[in-house]
Amino acid sequence: MSDTSVAVGVDVGGTTTRAVLFDAEHSPIASKSTPTPQGADEIIDSVAALVGQVIAEEPTPPAVVAVGVPGRVDVTNGIVGAAVNLGITESVAMSDRLRARLGVPVHLENDVNVAALGAFVYFGLDQSASLAYVNVGTGIAAGFVLGGRLLRGATGGAGEIGHIPMRPDGPPCPCGQIGCAEAVGSGRAVATDAATDGDVVAAASWAVQLCVMTLDVDLVTVGGGMTNSGDQFRLRLVDALAKSETASPMLAATGLARRVRLAPVDTPLASLGAVLAAREAVT
Repeated sequence: MSDTSVAVGVDVGGTTTRAVLFDAEHSPIASKSTPTPQGADEIIDSVAALVGQVIAEEPTPPAVVAVGVPGRVDVTNGIVGAAVNLGITESVAMSDRLRARLGVPVHLENDVNVAALGAFVYFGLDQSASLAYVNVGTGIAAGFVLGGRLLRGATGGAGEIGHIPMRPDGPPCPCGQIGCAEAVGSGRAVATDAATDGDVVAAASWAVQLCVMTLDVDLVTVGGGMTNSGDQFRLRLVDALAKSETASPMLAATGLARRVRLAPVDTPLASLGAVLAAREAVT
């Protein structure tokens, strides 16, 4: 893949799918979005249509279409599975199917992983730094960049922290467990029961603490649709973390609250990170 070519980054979220055309300097030059459908066939149709729209004015095909998608992703073979929020339970060869539709190389990654990579670049961290990206949207998940490189895990499932039980007496989760963070305070949880709105900050705070206590990352970026109130959400989150620190000298020593940054709402971090990951995979 030529580094001088345009590329398309696609962020398949639980609610919205966005395709962004980037120039060789990784600056966005066109963007289209649409509600995310359910089911592998429908999602592949949607992604192919969006890519066609953003490249319609381009004289040459993009060097790559890089797709970030929820679930357990086999990056080497371009296969996604266990994307329960998208109605995908079986393994789907998404890269091959999109490549056949689009006629260009397709690179597949987990959506929160690439958002983490995009945030790492956005915040200007050096290659020795570490970052966790906590996504609080339709679901809850995390992505990690350690020493400048993505942590994908042994089976492509690193960061599925939304499916770690948070409250043993909590509501059932679509994954089959009880009281997962995603069932307690995600966008889907709020849509099911508006009274759980206050639990979103609690779930985000729990996720930040989990990332810091597990990997001691330099920075935790929090993003996703449930954080779109911007500074209001950040203040509620920082307040919750500060209260946890007040109650525990050990947590106070970690400086949970000072490590948090809110992801910029107007920057397509996941689409950017997908393109960066695709270029890195080639080089």
